[in-house]
Amino acid sequence: MKYSIDEVAHAVSSAPRRRLLERVAQGPVSMSALAEHLDLSLPAVDKHLKVLGSAGLVTKTKTGRVTQITLDPRGLDAMATWVERTRAHWAGAMHRYTDHLEDR
Repeated sequence: MKYSIDEVAHAVSSAPRRRLLERVAQGPVSMSALAEHLDLSLPAVDKHLKVLGSAGLVTKTKTGRVTQITLDPRGLDAMATWVERTRAHWAGAMHRYTDHLEDR
């Protein structure tokens, strides 16, 4: 699966989805526990999980009647790589600009 930075950015742009990710990062959790934790309905949680799943941030595993949600950090890894590359670019640009000003 290719992880789209645009999809990851969209997925984490929502406060409820960020709270959901924070909870899932603590360990696998059922959908009903997530709904209770976030004070959301099961359909609302499912809707948020579809966005997070499409971005490659969570996986769902159904065992019997229980659906477990697990963090899949690969989507976040793609975003972290982009952020670091962008940070390095701007740090270098600022360093060159500072050097230019000092040379004047």
